[in-house]
Amino acid sequence: MKFVTLTPREFDDYTETHYSHFTQTSKNYYDLLEKSGAAHLLGVKDNKGNVVAASLFSEARALKFFKYFYSQRGPVMDYNNIELVEFFFKNLTAYLEKHNCLYVRVDPYIIEHVHTADGDIIQSYDNRILKEKLEKLGYRHQGMTIGFTKISQIPWLSVLNLKDKSEKQLLKEMDYQTRRNIKKTEEMGVKIRTLSSEETPKFYELVQMAEEKHNFSFRDEDYYRRLQKAYEGRILLQLAYINLTDYKTKLETKLQNLETQYQDVQDKLKENANSKKQKTKAQQLDQQINSTKRKINETQAQIESDGEELDLASAVYIYNNHEMYYLSSGSNPAYNPYMGAYALQWEMIKYAKNLGIDRYNFYGVSGDFSENAEDYGVQQFKKGFNAHVENYIGDFIKVIKPAVFRIGKLTGKI
Repeated sequence: MKFVTLTPREFDDYTETHYSHFTQTSKNYYDLLEKSGAAHLLGVKDNKGNVVAASLFSEARALKFFKYFYSQRGPVMDYNNIELVEFFFKNLTAYLEKHNCLYVRVDPYIIEHVHTADGDIIQSYDNRILKEKLEKLGYRHQGMTIGFTKISQIPWLSVLNLKDKSEKQLLKEMDYQTRRNIKKTEEMGVKIRTLSSEETPKFYELVQMAEEKHNFSFRDEDYYRRLQKAYEGRILLQLAYINLTDYKTKLETKLQNLETQYQDVQDKLKENANSKKQKTKAQQLDQQINSTKRKINETQAQIESDGEELDLASAVYIYNNHEMYYLSSGSNPAYNPYMGAYALQWEMIKYAKNLGIDRYNFYGVSGDFSENAEDYGVQQFKKGFNAHVENYIGDFIKVIKPAVFRIGKLTGKI
């Protein structure tokens, strides 16, 4: 075996055919090069010249004179092949020493446990041999964390399995309220369209609304512009919107049909005034008529106050050959009754199915499954689509220059 620097094509050929995270692509490599001029595509080739391991490492300045390396959701390899693991990481250390590395972080895309959406473990993976090997190679596990951090990737992901499932089956496996909300968005005429890069402000305005509602701040608008540029061809900025004039027309058509049915029932009651069945039906139709009239009036009022077309919710998605990732979103709280978020998710689930992608990744949750969790509402939303939760192996750090590292920790500069 040989430890080598890979070309972007070699790197992509491997990661596209071996299960890997979207960050482990040459698209991210070129983005890192453009931002900082520092990124490394490293790997191992067997004796026949075939790539058997690959990893993208970013590089950043540490303590002015040194460097910090990070492989985001990498390296990508068969971690059951302990000989390969040892070969890669031993040679990586030699490479890092030559590049004046202070310390390195990796967080392999390896599942530790699979949980129900309520937190119960339904499957576990025995990673003890791998962990022991990494420990012997100097990589210290950083523990299993709960909550969110800006230091590394979220170790808890909410995932929907799409493999060998029809749209009908996927809907059937969702909870009743989620199915009902999706159906309502279809009845109301909520539509989805892809935003161009020039329309990023439209997306970001909705993101800011969500941030204000939940009192947090994630990324600035420029971040999403860079993301679109970096992952061009594999990224989608999606917008859920509704044309209220069209919706009002649907309601008026529905009202006409209800009034026709109501008149038919009244005619039957004239023939048989004591029909309990027809009386019940008349009462139900009367309620539906009044409800529809109210919605028509409310819709007209909203047209007059907010305009004909409303932007409900928007989200950014990235995909590779293995997964569709729902990364970030925003919505206008005033328009929650139109349930744009449900329309977005269902449309993108179908889109992933059409691409032949087997996993729909709702992305991060906190790992706190109590009702007091900071993201409890978000967890319940994802749970409604029948998503399970995967807990990943976590971060490992190896210090290449221990003495300098200790000084950096003591002075609070690391």
